[in-house]
Amino acid sequence: MSADTIAAIATAPGRGGVAIVRVSGDLALSALEALTGLKDPKPRFAYFKTFALNQEPLDEGVVLYFKAPHSYTGEDVVEFQGHAGNIAPQRVLSALLKLPGIRMAEPGEFTKRAFLNGKLDLTAAEAVEDLISAGSESAAKAALSSLEGRFEERLNAITEKLTNFRVRIEACLDFPEEHEDFFDSGAAAADLAAIKADAQAAFDSANQGVKLNEGARLVLAGAPNAGKSSLLNALAGADKAIVTNIPGTTRDVLSVNIEVGGIPVVITDTAGLRDNPGDEIEAIGIKRALTELKKADLVLLMADRTASGEAAAQSLQQIKEQLGSDLKLLVLKSKADLKADPSFNAMMESELFAALPQISLSVKSADGLDALRKELQQALGIMPTAGVYSARRRHLQALQDCLDAVERCEWQLAQGDLVLCAREAAIAAEHLSAITGKITSDEILGRIFSTFCIGK
Repeated sequence: MSADTIAAIATAPGRGGVAIVRVSGDLALSALEALTGLKDPKPRFAYFKTFALNQEPLDEGVVLYFKAPHSYTGEDVVEFQGHAGNIAPQRVLSALLKLPGIRMAEPGEFTKRAFLNGKLDLTAAEAVEDLISAGSESAAKAALSSLEGRFEERLNAITEKLTNFRVRIEACLDFPEEHEDFFDSGAAAADLAAIKADAQAAFDSANQGVKLNEGARLVLAGAPNAGKSSLLNALAGADKAIVTNIPGTTRDVLSVNIEVGGIPVVITDTAGLRDNPGDEIEAIGIKRALTELKKADLVLLMADRTASGEAAAQSLQQIKEQLGSDLKLLVLKSKADLKADPSFNAMMESELFAALPQISLSVKSADGLDALRKELQQALGIMPTAGVYSARRRHLQALQDCLDAVERCEWQLAQGDLVLCAREAAIAAEHLSAITGKITSDEILGRIFSTFCIGK
């Protein structure tokens, strides 16, 4: 752990009520005295002071002192809470950085010090950043759950079970003459099955947490005038896209942020797909539409029920050419309030479309929109968010590695090889410890905290 004292602005730049400049380290009290003249401050007591250096006033406001180890970082911490804006907090920070032994904090360094000083486990430290960047209320709740230690508690419970299991196995190895007296292979297998179920449940919750953080991407595709822009406006709850009866109205990509089942979703409207665009601008729009398809977690193919089935088939063929076998698609049969073209119904029942999920809807009457939202949740793998905690891709990988090790442990137990069985149980526990930070390399820590804001 660095002995440096660090400083940074902890609040967002721009106009506001209050800006906080934070200092952490052994020289925090010296910095407080240098800028305010205050000596021996009472911890957690607010003092109204003028901030100045070399008799030059910088700002005025409240200062707070948090004595180690009872602070966010576990070190001595001082906060200068002055006026917001772009100038005043920067002047205070610049003055602090002129003091000997104080340097600018690196991104996430305050939270990194909190982790290294045992104030937070790694899942809680990551949750700080997730809470700040949460794109939905559900994501914020999940991040707060991790920040409060729920994720760590769940992982620690599984680790404890793995440790107890390994202790029993190793006792058998150390005292083989008493093996039959206290070891039941059937009970051990049942214990492993329970551990595996717990780890799988943790994986499923973490997977949902990743979706809360990363969100999902939907792309609307289909022939011109199929109703894509109308659906975008309906899902967004506002007129985001221009809607006319003229085919080819949408010329460019238009993305809107919405929520589906508490998950932040970016839904993108694209130019109508057809082989013969009306002009060069529309042709560019179609090219961009095809490019957007590759970014989608799910493609919504708008198929106009009042048009020929051939138009829908042509759009599907263009989508397949872009995505190949990696096709995740939902067919939306639009304009359900109008009479369908006979060839359209025949096309939807044909071999080309029959295996694809289909929903009939009308944006005009709102029929089918609720069914669409439910289908989107299922297609995107969105579960109820109650009990979900914030998670990241590295957590998923570690949990999957844990599950793989438990499965190998089960196999070794069935083969009667208790040495390798105990080893796999230890490996499974190590993967869980990597999530909470009990076993973590400096390189991984550097990557994690480099994504944080500087003042966090």
